[in-house]
Amino acid sequence: MADRFYALEKLTDAVDALATGAGRVQERLGHAAIHLVRVRPEDIPDENLRRVFAGVMDDLSYAQAQGDDEGNIRATMRHDEDARTIARHIVDFYHELDGLLR
Repeated sequence: MADRFYALEKLTDAVDALATGAGRVQERLGHAAIHLVRVRPEDIPDENLRRVFAGVMDDLSYAQAQGDDEGNIRATMRHDEDARTIARHIVDFYHELDGLLR
């Protein structure tokens, strides 16, 4: 059985990495992704928010990796114009989930 606050905990860690981490937004997104990949859809207690989460994860990993040492998330972070939008989606998702669980 999933802990209904597990996803919020990981999302809080991701938002913290975005807000207080060092480096450019692309680097901070990489650190945020480390927390988000631990969340399973069943950890999110609302079907609509599961779809939002799936969209965020798709946003983080849409680009194809170039070479053996690069994953899809790192490849996606090479696109400067997308990084801020993805970060905004993560923060918005955090607020939605937090509001649902309060």
